Amino acid sequence: PLLDPPLARRRETRAAPQPSPRRESPPPSPAPPSPSRPAAPTPPPPPPPLPLRSEAASSARPLPRLAPLRQEEQGMPSAAAGSPLRVYVYEMPSEFTTALLQYRGVHSAPHRETNVYGASQLVQGSLYAMETALHEWLLDSRLRTADTAQAHLFFVPVYVSSLYLWPIHGASTAPLYGGRRHRGATRVQQATLMLRAAAEYVRSALPFWNASGGADHVWMLLHDEAPCFAPRELRPSLLLTHYGYDARRPLSWSSYADDDWLRSPAFYEEHVGPLAGPREGKREGRPAGGRPRGGAACFERGKDLVLPPWKPPSFWRAPLSDPGLAAPGRRRGTYLFFAGELGAKRLPGYSHDLRQRAEALFCDPREPRPRRDCLEHAAGCRSDLAPNCSLWRPGVRVVPHVRRGGYGAALSDSTYCLALPGDGWSSRVLDAVVHGCVPVIVQDESAMFFEGAFSLAGAPELEYSSFSLRLPEAELPRVLEALDAVTAPRLRAMQ
Repeated sequence: PLLDPPLARRRETRAAPQPSPRRESPPPSPAPPSPSRPAAPTPPPPPPPLPLRSEAASSARPLPRLAPLRQEEQGMPSAAAGSPLRVYVYEMPSEFTTALLQYRGVHSAPHRETNVYGASQLVQGSLYAMETALHEWLLDSRLRTADTAQAHLFFVPVYVSSLYLWPIHGASTAPLYGGRRHRGATRVQQATLMLRAAAEYVRSALPFWNASGGADHVWMLLHDEAPCFAPRELRPSLLLTHYGYDARRPLSWSSYADDDWLRSPAFYEEHVGPLAGPREGKREGRPAGGRPRGGAACFERGKDLVLPPWKPPSFWRAPLSDPGLAAPGRRRGTYLFFAGELGAKRLPGYSHDLRQRAEALFCDPREPRPRRDCLEHAAGCRSDLAPNCSLWRPGVRVVPHVRRGGYGAALSDSTYCLALPGDGWSSRVLDAVVHGCVPVIVQDESAMFFEGAFSLAGAPELEYSSFSLRLPEAELPRVLEALDAVTAPRLRAMQ
């Protein structure tokens, strides 16, 4: 097979590595057995207990440097250079990292690829390419230490979002976790079992997890709603995610049945957390009779952290090299802007129905449409979201994806930019900020990128209230009223 069998299937035949016992003088040889009676086999001695973290770390040595740091060669300024923080990076078995790289392709690429001339280059990759990018950065960072006694955090790399969930889960040679009982399980259930297998390896092979109960370990969960299907073993750890959904009784908002982490309540209760009971009524036009809610919070503010997604250098280069982007009084032709998937081919509930509602209310009535009596989507046609364009006015632009290369220019020419969720999270806040457009966040019960971290780091003046606006989902029809109420001095300060 191309991959080693998963840990879950070879755990019974694999003994956890143990530290070498101290050397002692050999015991005296036993007396020869009596010729009339065969000798009984000598039972093997019990394995020594796992050492404490301080004992295991006493013999560790700082990581040798055989070449200069690539980050220093490139002259990349970073506050990490002077930080006292130290991170130990686990060397995980290949089934969790390097073996998965053989499946990378156009739509599931990591952040880096090699061209036909053998040159390595940074690329857009998938939506979840920060998984490989941060791992690579830590391996080459001054923050990294091989002395576990110095480590404040223990980073566990698992390529579950950027490679395993797609395309590996659909490949015939993909590792299957959970055995026959879970054969045919959804891909998010397989991801849960994969993370459990990784946690079991970390717990059994080395002593550091047990020393803290996992509280100083760091995991990356970047898929659409990944922290919601993280196994309960990971809950004490610091979760790095793109999805800061912190509802006490969370729902799955995915428009893909294979990504509905509440599709099997029994699986959820066994591996993730307790159920919080069914949801009454309907889910924004999507029947939810008897539909359960999760009882485990997906995201915990103050412990977990929302990361922005990976973007290649080309994303940053044009706006950050424009000296007039943040100039006071810069004229912008669009008042309110949004571009992206509008839910026409999705199931109801996609984006909490916010993108669909935004199109119905703020579409341009001058644009031709196939029908205006309902919104067509994957499950039929919804008259409650008929695109009547009732709140449109000049300067408002809500459109599907713009042509390649035009998205950045449209953001730079806009004063306010709607930040609406997609399948879980969306990069719209980052897109807006980098191009000088004030983000208007409409997403309940969700933390945005680094939200709250500025205050914890002693810089509350950089929190979201200083550069963005936020509205409850129910007040989306009032967004233009809220923007009109912003004074010119406050707008300049936010910009």
